[in-house]
Amino acid sequence: MSLPVSKRRREACPRLIWRVEAKAWALLGYSFLAGRHADYRPGSPDLRLVQDALNEVQILTVPDGAPTLSAQQRWALCAPTGSPHRFASDRLLHTDLAPDNVLVGERAHLVDWAWPTRGAAWIDPAILALRLIAAGHSPRQADAIARTFPSWKSADLVSKCAFATANARL
Repeated sequence: MSLPVSKRRREACPRLIWRVEAKAWALLGYSFLAGRHADYRPGSPDLRLVQDALNEVQILTVPDGAPTLSAQQRWALCAPTGSPHRFASDRLLHTDLAPDNVLVGERAHLVDWAWPTRGAAWIDPAILALRLIAAGHSPRQADAIARTFPSWKSADLVSKCAFATANARL
């Protein structure tokens, strides 16, 4: 019997080993991960592994005081007037789910957290859907994969449309 994700050791991201800060720069050292970049093309066996890793991250919240932008700040200039509040929440978002930011071995790992963001959990599946379309999936196929995430299924259509508009304008 497998434990719920909240009870298992989280492995979706490499473990931070050390951190050095100097002159407004932060250098981070992570544990080594063997793997290759993810394949997002239709039919790829990597897709299930990517979904598993992203599902694991979906439950994480940003600690109070952590220096991250909010999703409202990230997309405020491009979002429809009055809509950035729809992106708000306390979930930790990767926001750059390009295939080269996912290493695949026995499982998938999310790497290169250059744009960590605090916001609604459904935003990362939306970003993944955009990457899937770029890799050859139809919008219907990408939406079917996004619908495997509880956060995407529970997000309202107005919020999703506002985010789609913000990304199109971006």
